[in-house]
Amino acid sequence: MTEWGIKINEIDLETIGFALIERSLPVLPETEDNTVKLAGSDGVIDFGSTFGPRVINVTLYCFAQDYHAALAQLAAMMSVHGPQIYVEFHDLPAKRYPVVYSGTLSVQATGSRTINLPLKMNDPWPQSLRDTAVNEYGQGLSYGQGYVYSDYAQFFNAAGTMPVRNEGTLPQSPVIKISGAFTNLTLSDGNKTIVISAISTASDTWEINCEKYTVKKNGINAYGSSNGVFFALNPGATTITVGGAGLAVSLAFVFRYKYLY
Repeated sequence: MTEWGIKINEIDLETIGFALIERSLPVLPETEDNTVKLAGSDGVIDFGSTFGPRVINVTLYCFAQDYHAALAQLAAMMSVHGPQIYVEFHDLPAKRYPVVYSGTLSVQATGSRTINLPLKMNDPWPQSLRDTAVNEYGQGLSYGQGYVYSDYAQFFNAAGTMPVRNEGTLPQSPVIKISGAFTNLTLSDGNKTIVISAISTASDTWEINCEKYTVKKNGINAYGSSNGVFFALNPGATTITVGGAGLAVSLAFVFRYKYLY
């Protein structure tokens, strides 16, 4: 693997006959201004700005002996009817870019082996390659086998606290996985408190999705057992305070880091 290269859905394009020769990756996506013009008044009323999608332009050179077969394979990887496309760049390790094919997969000129690959990130933020779940013990691996000690999962048999680290540069809404026994569980990040008003047994599992605003018990909607509060984890460490009665419960916070660049 060369230092300068590209992967698509974990396939190194060098292995199918393509070399990365140029990449345009904006440091930030373009802003979109939200303003209103009122008749008879100077200027505009500013309702703030948001980031739009991030456009990435990639130029490849095809060195495969069977040129058209390589193009067909690349086209299949870019199909809008296929799975979500994730791009990785060798010189930007530990990050992936969720993209969609946007434009025309064009060859620069007749007989040219240079291909322009237009990509767009509708969600403009790069993600960590792994989510925090892969760092947990108890999956048949031990320390030193690619896993490290994690503070994203913890067992509680009494009220207490646990730190949860967000090593990205953007707030991220976690999926909170809960298994075990409790009565009226509370989870606080210091600003908001999630309350599950229920009795849970040792065999019960709960999932609170703070991005999709859902609460499930054993895979079934249990939003009515919650107080409808969800939180996002800011960059850095957040101390989660756990409360409730009859605690014999495991908590896991699962999310990917997201980055401005």
